[in-house]
Amino acid sequence: MNHAPVFTHHHAGRSLANSVRVLGVPISSYSRALLQTLAQQAHLHSVHVTSGQRAVSDQARIFFQKHVVEGKKASYKNPDVAKIIAHARDLRASDLSDHVVIAYLVRAIEGVHGGPQSISRHLGRSPFVEVFDVAHYSGPTTGAGRHNYMDASQAKAFLEACRKYMGFPIVRLGHSAELGFVRSAEFKDEKCFHFEVAQPAFDRLTVPNGTLNA
Repeated sequence: MNHAPVFTHHHAGRSLANSVRVLGVPISSYSRALLQTLAQQAHLHSVHVTSGQRAVSDQARIFFQKHVVEGKKASYKNPDVAKIIAHARDLRASDLSDHVVIAYLVRAIEGVHGGPQSISRHLGRSPFVEVFDVAHYSGPTTGAGRHNYMDASQAKAFLEACRKYMGFPIVRLGHSAELGFVRSAEFKDEKCFHFEVAQPAFDRLTVPNGTLNA
Protein backbone atom coordinates (compact mmCIF):
# COMPACT_ATOMS: atom_id res chain seq x y z
CA MET A 1 0.00 0.00 0.00
CA ASN A 2 1.26 3.46 -0.88
CA HIS A 3 1.48 5.74 2.14
CA ALA A 4 2.67 8.84 0.29
CA PRO A 5 1.56 11.93 2.21
CA VAL A 6 -1.37 13.86 0.82
CA PHE A 7 -0.16 17.25 1.95
CA THR A 8 2.95 18.98 0.68
CA HIS A 9 5.17 19.59 3.70
CA HIS A 10 7.57 22.14 2.23
CA HIS A 11 6.24 25.65 2.88
CA ALA A 12 6.64 26.86 -0.72
CA GLY A 13 5.04 23.70 -2.10
CA ARG A 14 2.16 23.99 0.34
CA SER A 15 1.55 27.60 -0.67
CA LEU A 16 1.49 26.65 -4.35
CA ALA A 17 -0.96 23.81 -3.72
CA ASN A 18 -3.22 26.08 -1.68
CA SER A 19 -3.35 28.52 -4.60
CA VAL A 20 -5.03 25.91 -6.82
CA ARG A 21 -8.75 26.61 -7.20
CA VAL A 22 -11.08 23.64 -6.73
CA LEU A 23 -14.29 24.57 -8.53
CA GLY A 24 -17.70 22.96 -8.86
CA VAL A 25 -19.38 20.43 -6.56
CA PRO A 26 -18.34 20.65 -2.87
CA ILE A 27 -16.11 17.86 -1.53
CA SER A 28 -14.48 17.17 1.83
CA SER A 29 -11.57 19.29 2.98
CA TYR A 30 -9.36 16.18 2.84
CA SER A 31 -10.23 15.44 -0.80
CA ARG A 32 -9.91 19.12 -1.63
CA ALA A 33 -6.36 19.21 -0.23
CA LEU A 34 -5.53 16.06 -2.20
CA LEU A 35 -6.79 17.63 -5.44
CA GLN A 36 -4.81 20.79 -4.80
CA THR A 37 -1.65 18.74 -4.34
CA LEU A 38 -2.30 16.70 -7.50
CA ALA A 39 -3.12 19.80 -9.54
CA GLN A 40 -0.03 21.63 -8.32
CA GLN A 41 2.15 18.71 -9.40
CA ALA A 42 0.49 18.80 -12.84
CA HIS A 43 0.93 22.60 -13.10
CA LEU A 44 -2.83 23.21 -13.14
CA HIS A 45 -4.23 26.44 -11.74
CA SER A 46 -7.70 24.99 -11.22
CA VAL A 47 -9.67 21.74 -11.34
CA HIS A 48 -13.42 21.28 -11.83
CA VAL A 49 -15.31 18.78 -9.67
CA THR A 50 -18.29 17.86 -11.84
CA SER A 51 -20.03 15.21 -9.75
CA GLY A 52 -20.00 13.90 -6.20
CA GLN A 53 -21.80 11.37 -4.07
CA ARG A 54 -25.55 11.54 -4.48
CA ALA A 55 -28.76 10.09 -3.15
CA VAL A 56 -30.98 7.70 -5.10
CA SER A 57 -33.55 10.50 -5.44
CA ASP A 58 -30.91 12.67 -7.12
CA GLN A 59 -30.02 9.84 -9.51
CA ALA A 60 -33.70 9.38 -10.31
CA ARG A 61 -34.03 13.05 -11.23
CA ILE A 62 -30.91 12.78 -13.42
CA PHE A 63 -32.40 9.76 -15.20
CA PHE A 64 -35.70 11.56 -15.65
CA GLN A 65 -34.22 14.72 -17.13
CA LYS A 66 -31.45 13.16 -19.19
CA HIS A 67 -33.06 9.98 -20.49
CA VAL A 68 -36.82 10.51 -20.22
CA VAL A 69 -37.26 14.21 -20.98
CA GLU A 70 -34.24 14.76 -23.23
CA GLY A 71 -34.35 11.24 -24.64
CA LYS A 72 -30.61 10.62 -24.48
CA LYS A 73 -29.42 7.04 -24.83
CA ALA A 74 -28.76 5.28 -21.53
CA SER A 75 -25.38 3.52 -21.60
CA TYR A 76 -24.78 1.81 -18.27
CA LYS A 77 -23.04 -1.43 -17.34
CA ASN A 78 -26.12 -2.72 -15.55
CA PRO A 79 -28.44 -3.98 -18.34
CA ASP A 80 -31.51 -3.37 -16.19
CA VAL A 81 -31.07 0.38 -16.57
CA ALA A 82 -32.26 0.33 -20.19
CA LYS A 83 -35.44 -1.47 -19.08
CA ILE A 84 -35.98 1.00 -16.24
CA ILE A 85 -35.61 3.97 -18.59
CA ALA A 86 -37.89 2.42 -21.21
CA HIS A 87 -40.63 1.87 -18.64
CA ALA A 88 -40.23 5.41 -17.30
CA ARG A 89 -40.67 6.75 -20.83
CA ASP A 90 -43.81 4.65 -21.25
CA LEU A 91 -45.20 6.01 -17.98
CA ARG A 92 -44.61 9.60 -19.07
CA ALA A 93 -46.09 8.90 -22.50
CA SER A 94 -49.26 7.69 -20.77
CA ASP A 95 -49.67 11.18 -19.29
CA LEU A 96 -48.67 10.31 -15.74
CA SER A 97 -47.22 13.23 -13.80
CA ASP A 98 -43.49 13.85 -13.58
CA HIS A 99 -43.71 13.21 -9.83
CA VAL A 100 -45.13 9.73 -10.42
CA VAL A 101 -42.47 8.87 -12.99
CA ILE A 102 -39.65 10.05 -10.74
CA ALA A 103 -41.12 8.08 -7.83
CA TYR A 104 -41.05 4.98 -10.04
CA LEU A 105 -37.41 5.66 -10.91
CA VAL A 106 -36.50 5.94 -7.22
CA ARG A 107 -38.11 2.58 -6.46
CA ALA A 108 -36.53 0.96 -9.52
CA ILE A 109 -33.03 2.19 -8.67
CA GLU A 110 -33.36 1.11 -5.05
CA GLY A 111 -34.51 -2.37 -6.09
CA VAL A 112 -32.27 -2.92 -9.12
CA HIS A 113 -30.35 -6.18 -9.31
CA GLY A 114 -26.89 -5.58 -7.91
CA GLY A 115 -28.03 -2.59 -5.87
CA PRO A 116 -27.85 1.13 -6.66
CA GLN A 117 -24.05 1.05 -6.84
CA SER A 118 -24.30 -1.24 -9.86
CA ILE A 119 -25.80 1.74 -11.69
CA SER A 120 -23.40 4.39 -10.45
CA ARG A 121 -20.57 4.29 -7.94
CA HIS A 122 -21.65 7.80 -6.97
CA LEU A 123 -24.49 6.09 -5.10
CA GLY A 124 -22.08 4.54 -2.60
CA ARG A 125 -22.98 4.89 1.06
CA SER A 126 -19.66 4.49 2.86
CA PRO A 127 -18.89 7.55 5.00
CA PHE A 128 -15.19 6.77 4.74
CA VAL A 129 -14.80 6.71 0.95
CA GLU A 130 -15.70 9.83 -1.01
CA VAL A 131 -16.61 9.48 -4.68
CA PHE A 132 -16.32 12.38 -7.11
CA ASP A 133 -15.34 13.26 -10.69
CA VAL A 134 -12.87 15.84 -11.96
CA ALA A 135 -13.31 17.16 -15.49
CA HIS A 136 -10.79 16.13 -18.15
CA TYR A 137 -12.79 17.19 -21.21
CA SER A 138 -16.35 17.63 -22.42
CA GLY A 139 -18.02 16.94 -25.75
CA PRO A 140 -16.90 14.24 -28.18
CA THR A 141 -13.71 12.26 -27.59
CA THR A 142 -12.13 13.76 -30.70
CA GLY A 143 -12.86 16.59 -33.09
CA ALA A 144 -13.60 20.28 -33.02
CA GLY A 145 -16.43 19.91 -30.50
CA ARG A 146 -14.14 18.68 -27.75
CA HIS A 147 -13.42 21.12 -24.92
CA ASN A 148 -10.39 20.35 -22.76
CA TYR A 149 -10.26 21.26 -19.09
CA MET A 150 -6.73 19.82 -19.16
CA ASP A 151 -4.50 19.67 -22.22
CA ALA A 152 -2.75 16.40 -23.10
CA SER A 153 0.40 17.08 -21.10
CA GLN A 154 -1.53 18.33 -18.07
CA ALA A 155 -3.84 15.29 -18.09
CA LYS A 156 -0.87 12.92 -18.25
CA ALA A 157 0.91 14.78 -15.45
CA PHE A 158 -2.28 14.79 -13.36
CA LEU A 159 -2.62 11.03 -13.85
CA GLU A 160 1.00 10.42 -12.88
CA ALA A 161 0.45 12.49 -9.74
CA CYS A 162 -2.67 10.43 -8.95
CA ARG A 163 -0.72 7.19 -9.28
CA LYS A 164 1.59 8.27 -6.46
CA TYR A 165 -1.38 8.18 -4.10
CA MET A 166 -3.09 5.00 -5.32
CA GLY A 167 -3.69 2.37 -2.70
CA PHE A 168 -4.04 5.16 -0.16
CA PRO A 169 -5.80 7.51 -0.15
CA ILE A 170 -6.96 6.91 -3.76
CA VAL A 171 -8.72 3.54 -3.63
CA ARG A 172 -9.87 3.44 -7.27
CA LEU A 173 -9.29 5.76 -10.21
CA GLY A 174 -11.15 6.06 -13.49
CA HIS A 175 -9.83 8.03 -16.45
CA SER A 176 -9.94 8.37 -20.22
CA ALA A 177 -8.65 5.45 -22.27
CA GLU A 178 -6.36 7.76 -24.25
CA LEU A 179 -4.14 8.12 -21.17
CA GLY A 180 -3.45 4.38 -20.89
CA PHE A 181 -3.88 2.03 -17.95
CA VAL A 182 -1.10 0.83 -15.67
CA ARG A 183 -2.57 -0.26 -12.33
CA SER A 184 -5.28 -2.79 -11.57
CA ALA A 185 -7.29 -0.15 -9.68
CA GLU A 186 -7.55 2.01 -12.82
CA PHE A 187 -10.56 1.73 -15.12
CA LYS A 188 -12.08 3.50 -18.11
CA ASP A 189 -14.21 6.56 -17.40
CA GLU A 190 -14.26 8.95 -20.34
CA LYS A 191 -14.31 12.73 -19.97
CA CYS A 192 -13.30 12.75 -16.31
CA PHE A 193 -11.03 11.47 -13.60
CA HIS A 194 -13.22 9.39 -11.30
CA PHE A 195 -11.92 9.38 -7.74
CA GLU A 196 -12.72 7.08 -4.84
CA VAL A 197 -10.79 8.54 -1.93
CA ALA A 198 -10.45 7.02 1.53
CA GLN A 199 -11.31 9.61 4.18
CA PRO A 200 -9.85 9.98 7.66
CA ALA A 201 -12.53 9.43 10.28
CA PHE A 202 -12.19 12.91 11.74
CA ASP A 203 -12.95 14.52 8.38
CA ARG A 204 -16.26 12.68 7.96
CA LEU A 205 -17.75 13.50 11.34
CA THR A 206 -20.28 16.16 12.23
CA VAL A 207 -20.89 17.61 15.65
CA PRO A 208 -24.61 18.43 16.06
CA ASN A 209 -25.51 19.37 19.64
CA GLY A 210 -22.05 18.40 20.80
CA THR A 211 -22.38 14.74 19.75
CA LEU A 212 -20.02 13.13 17.23
CA ASN A 213 -21.78 11.27 14.42
CA ALA A 214 -20.38 9.55 11.35
